[in-house]
Amino acid sequence: MIVTRQRRKPFPWRRLVLPLIAIALVVFAFTWPPSRNVITGGKLAPLWATIGSTYDKVATPFHFAAQNQALTDRNKQIVALQAQVADLQTAATAKDKTVKDLNGQIAELQSQAASARSGASAAPGASPAAAAAQPGASPALGASNVAANDLTSGATPDMRRTAQYWANMEPDNLAKVLPKLPIPYVARVLALMSPDDVGPILDALPAAYVAQLTSEDPQLKR
Repeated sequence: MIVTRQRRKPFPWRRLVLPLIAIALVVFAFTWPPSRNVITGGKLAPLWATIGSTYDKVATPFHFAAQNQALTDRNKQIVALQAQVADLQTAATAKDKTVKDLNGQIAELQSQAASARSGASAAPGASPAAAAAQPGASPALGASNVAANDLTSGATPDMRRTAQYWANMEPDNLAKVLPKLPIPYVARVLALMSPDDVGPILDALPAAYVAQLTSEDPQLKR
């Protein structure tokens, strides 16, 4: 039995010549401006419109997929924006609570200051004894010297608690509250605090208000 080897037939490249030429002519027709204008706006315009509508029908499923992807991306953006809104609402709620607490502190401090003023006006004056300790000094002058030299004398328990509370507060937050209170009351409470706690508070207060406080209690300058 004789077995003969069959030669592999060469690939028919010549068959591809005509399709390649046709594709090149179509590409040239759509690339060359005069021919493209004739196809899209000339006698071939109806045929171009028919081909375009057919293409749109065939490509509709792909458009639907693209629309779904766009909707998915938009939903992700909406979720991210909703999370940002929730964070901003939480921050606003915390800020409102801080403002409410500060207003409550202001009201409490104003009440304490009013009580201190009424107690000071109703308390019997010790100025005659102070004046007697210094011969030649008038009673009113002796009282003013005592008040100016030692504001801690006669401090109420509420004042001492307020001094401890102020020492634990942030100086910037406290600087927003103190200008709303009477200067003598603030000076007496600051006199109960340590210089290390008073220094940052005075730095955070306006210069004009600090000048009024130091005129009330010169020891605050130290």
